[in-house]
Amino acid sequence: MIETYFSRTPTIDRFRRGPLGADLDDLATTLHQQGYAQDTIRRYVRGCDHFGQWLFQYGYAIADVNQTVVQHYLGGLRRSPSGRLPKASEGLSHLLKLWRQQERLPEPRENSPSTEADQWRLRYEQYLDQVCGAAASTRSHYLRMVRRFLATCFGPGPVAWRSLQASQISAFVQHEASTKQALN
Repeated sequence: MIETYFSRTPTIDRFRRGPLGADLDDLATTLHQQGYAQDTIRRYVRGCDHFGQWLFQYGYAIADVNQTVVQHYLGGLRRSPSGRLPKASEGLSHLLKLWRQQERLPEPRENSPSTEADQWRLRYEQYLDQVCGAAASTRSHYLRMVRRFLATCFGPGPVAWRSLQASQISAFVQHEASTKQALN
């Protein structure tokens, strides 16, 4: 299926001889069946080939791939000035999903958020990661602040956004700013 998206024989041969070989063909077929555009499929295949090269370089097998390995890979990629992940990361989620469907990787275990505040933090973390492409260190910093904000404004109770007052937000920001000034 790769030859449908790439015309240069050396490129097709490189993909087929690479660490992911047939996986890239399977990925292209799956993406085609899901209706992805030709340029998108090409980008995703190239990105996954890059991931395969990285796995081989660091001595990982497909069975070794887990969230920690993926984070290590993504952490080593250069981000754009806006913080977005580079093209080498594109398509990776589709490849991991394909491997899970083929039962070559276990389904990721997610810890269920125990409180409503935990649920909000999890959704915010997913937004920072998947929409903003924020680095792990940035997400960690923002999540610490969000944890403090939710604890300050709502305590251990339910997160009642409609009851939130502007004065609560202002007091939180003032308190955060005062702790930062004390550190300088």
